[in-house]
Amino acid sequence: MSGPLQSLVDVALRDPLAMARARAAEGTRVIGRIGDDVPAELVYAAGAIPVALTGNPGGPTAHADRYLEAGFLPSIRALAEQWLNGELDFIESVIFSRADDSSQRLYYYLCELQRMGIARGPQPLLYDLAKIPRPSSLRHTLAATARLAAALRSDPALLPAAISQRNRRRQLFAALQRRRDSSASPPGALVARILRAADACESAAFDAALEAWLKEPMAPATGPRLLLLGSTPPDERLHAAVEAGGGQVVAEIGDQALTRLGPPIEAGTDALAALARRHHELDFGPRAVRDYPAMLRTRIAACRADGVVVWLIDQDESLAWDVPAMKRALAEAHVPALYLTRRQWDAGDGAGEEIARFTMQRAAAS
Repeated sequence: MSGPLQSLVDVALRDPLAMARARAAEGTRVIGRIGDDVPAELVYAAGAIPVALTGNPGGPTAHADRYLEAGFLPSIRALAEQWLNGELDFIESVIFSRADDSSQRLYYYLCELQRMGIARGPQPLLYDLAKIPRPSSLRHTLAATARLAAALRSDPALLPAAISQRNRRRQLFAALQRRRDSSASPPGALVARILRAADACESAAFDAALEAWLKEPMAPATGPRLLLLGSTPPDERLHAAVEAGGGQVVAEIGDQALTRLGPPIEAGTDALAALARRHHELDFGPRAVRDYPAMLRTRIAACRADGVVVWLIDQDESLAWDVPAMKRALAEAHVPALYLTRRQWDAGDGAGEEIARFTMQRAAAS
């Protein structure tokens, strides 16, 4: 990768908040989002800039450690540290999702710390999203989406254009996954870098650069094609481990997948309702209702996977109950898998070496 997309990705990953700080300094409203089940469209329709907040695991968290228990996800702990040390003070408000346990708990902690005068920072907002596939849950989400739109001061007249803007990203992500499904699949570590940078860049500039890059010819990929499933890695280190073993990750299942935004939204005559329905049904977040065996079968067939790596960190309990069903599905499909459960978030427990060995074994068996 080179050119405009390379430059945007490099800048965004060096400082994920740089674009947002610059826009705030210009007087533009900046709204933080935690997770892709928080609709960026409502932020655009409010005349504001959305910025994805992912924290920076690995650094010191002295402030957060005073208030957060050990069970919080490392990314959420790192985000709490940024909030409490003042790094996020330039942001007007931050939207938390009720469909994510760690995110929801942090919302309540920060509200109480602000009430007590201990914390400053942005205004916390809760998107009271429900995910159960039944009419009452959808009605709840419709009402919650309307409340969030009111809290953000979203303009209903601007919402169809905001949906179209985000639809372009959905279409580009789908095109990128189709490229990965082909024989000319780009390196998985490179794709992971692109995805981490996506919502830290100006939307129009990033989408234009990604579209141009996707039109460039790519060399045929070699080595085992692996599917990565489970917790969201802090960066591309797991993808790099596969490449060190002579293969590459060609797809992911979970919140790091290219499908995380869902297909394009048909706004119709009621854009707000269409947006609410999408996020109610969106296959994102720990409370999403997912059929992992069916997802595995579909994705393995589409990307022609030679093997699967399942990686779950110790603090992530959302997928643990699904592992037995995954094992049965993979055994029935005769697809080799490496199960790495209750692991360290930074892969510092040897996970990278295990992944590389598994990849080399798949290469030898092919």
